Amino acid sequence: MIKVMLVDDEAIEREGIRMILERNRSNAEIIAEAKNGKEAVELATTHRPDIILMDIKMPEFDGLVAIEQILQTLPETKCIMVSAFDTFQYAKRAMKFGIKEYLLKPSKVSEVLEAYDRMVAELSEKNELNERLEQASALVEMEFILTLMMDHVHEFNAEDWTKWLDVENTKGFAAVFSFQSKVLRPAREQKSNWYRTLKDGLTRLPYDVFVGPLTGYQVPVFVKYGDYRMDQFARDVIQDIQRELHDCQLCVGVGAVITDLQDFSRSYQEALYALEQVQTHSGAKYQVYTEQMAEKRKERIHFEEEKDLLEAIKKGDSQQGTLLFDGYFQSVQQNASYQVQIIQKTIENFFIILTRMMKELGLDRNIQMSFDQFETATQIREAAKVHLQRVMMQISEWRSTGVQGLLMQAKEYIEAHYQRNITLEEVAETVGLSSYYFSKLFKEHFQFTFVEYVTQTRLTKAKDLLLDERVSLKEIALTVGYKDPNYFSRVFKKETGLSPSEYRKQYS
Repeated sequence: MIKVMLVDDEAIEREGIRMILERNRSNAEIIAEAKNGKEAVELATTHRPDIILMDIKMPEFDGLVAIEQILQTLPETKCIMVSAFDTFQYAKRAMKFGIKEYLLKPSKVSEVLEAYDRMVAELSEKNELNERLEQASALVEMEFILTLMMDHVHEFNAEDWTKWLDVENTKGFAAVFSFQSKVLRPAREQKSNWYRTLKDGLTRLPYDVFVGPLTGYQVPVFVKYGDYRMDQFARDVIQDIQRELHDCQLCVGVGAVITDLQDFSRSYQEALYALEQVQTHSGAKYQVYTEQMAEKRKERIHFEEEKDLLEAIKKGDSQQGTLLFDGYFQSVQQNASYQVQIIQKTIENFFIILTRMMKELGLDRNIQMSFDQFETATQIREAAKVHLQRVMMQISEWRSTGVQGLLMQAKEYIEAHYQRNITLEEVAETVGLSSYYFSKLFKEHFQFTFVEYVTQTRLTKAKDLLLDERVSLKEIALTVGYKDPNYFSRVFKKETGLSPSEYRKQYS
């Protein structure tokens, strides 16, 4: 709806314009009427109209004076001047304020509507331009954050950034927000809603921030440092935004303050490490990087990190996997003394190990990757993280569909060959998994071990055979896969509480 205010000292004139608009333009909403210039200024400030139809000659002060005052606070408002006097002097004064529409009393219906339509068209064009500028600014803001994160050599220089963003002589810090959800693979629309909620909340709060894109479950942010504590920033954001997030938990890690934007990457890495600490402290929602954390980072054990990371990847847990990869990469950097070539080779070797692991899972895919084209450690980290997230998505999909099929094949194989001495290694090879991983998956999905399942399969068949008194106990033992009848009897009694003979006597 277009909000319209009518200003004229004659009520009949206001009523006439109201009738013309309400009868002919469904998008016009008359939100206020004023009978003099002073009242017009007060009502405009309160109601913020889109279009004002303003009489020139009125008590208190005339319409042109009123328009001058209104446009000082509402420069986007469109004005149509109305007068009974066709004088060039009035038109000239109106043009000084950018007013293009001038109606003579009494106005024809067609003239009022044409003037109104022209103002609506200008408003629509202006709104569309503003929306495009907002979208462009948001894209520039995200590109700015990515440039800082990735140490990109960009065609934009510092002066170019300041044309779009207020980043000159900026002191600030990096913060990384993370959405923690119980849903293993939330829908894209759901994640978009989280992101919009976070951006709207950061805009609403009294902090000057530049927001980066949502990658995986994380959003990097650059915060201009002001007269407040960094833990206050983290606490305020969590408390305000969490109220609007009902299906996930918002967490944040905050890096150290920097005085040069070129150091943003360091503050960003510190924020990632602080975020990782949030995950290891039950109930914690934010963490600010400290000197004590810096010491702990130096003491991290590379092997254990890699082991934990691979375990998360096996589960297809992209949230935990992404988080652990950040810590793992920081450890790689330190062990490599921040030499890019060594980091490249270490991460390439990691993906070689990951390819082997996926083959053990039954996923015969080559996911090796070269990082020679990247010039900085930050670029390597972000490229590897994106690649890793794709891998974890593949594993997650396979675990939800492919694993179940393989395990059902394994059960069918057991049921077809339980009469002989089948081994876990034999069944694992049959379905194309490593024996170690097959054993873990079997227990995880069926809540009992491979040996327990084979035993139960044999005893179930033995119970059926025991009901036929014509079949001897020795024959039953051999039929279900036990060469020693005495051992069969011990196993049977341990599982059922009855010996084979007692079972036969009780149930035959």
